[in-house]
Amino acid sequence: MNTEKIDEQLKKNLFSAKTDVVISAIESVKTKGYKLYIPMLFDLLNSSPEHEIETEIKNLLGTIKDKNTVNSFMRAIEDEKYKGIRKTILTACWQNGLDFSTFLPVFIDLVIHEDWETAFEAFTVIDNFEFLPGAEIINFSITKINEAMPNVTDQHKYFLNEILVKLK
Repeated sequence: MNTEKIDEQLKKNLFSAKTDVVISAIESVKTKGYKLYIPMLFDLLNSSPEHEIETEIKNLLGTIKDKNTVNSFMRAIEDEKYKGIRKTILTACWQNGLDFSTFLPVFIDLVIHEDWETAFEAFTVIDNFEFLPGAEIINFSITKINEAMPNVTDQHKYFLNEILVKLK
């Protein structure tokens, strides 16, 4: 059994006060593997880092291809502590092209309940699905959309109607 462990020095370097040390640590995450370090990157992003560090993290998150990181992305999206960076996380989701289709209802909830910009990013994730989830998830999602329609803004209705077209 392969037991992956967090490199404690790398973890310490990610939260260094020195920008160059943090940037170097972010680069190291690419070689060490993403899965264990994604939550730390979200924490770092959530701490309002310097622009250069923020840019590096966003670039990395948008290029991750490790399907084992999907659950880390979803936990962060659903965690209220990351609400301030939710839009950024959603942007990374559609940029990296990982398969988030089984989480369709979560993205639909975001389209329904979040501000316009965050809803747009959640819509874009759905719009970029390469594969649709199974019939049960689709049917549940269609019902969720139809129930929400009378209570959302016109902008949100547009997104929801576009999702319905994709799902049918």
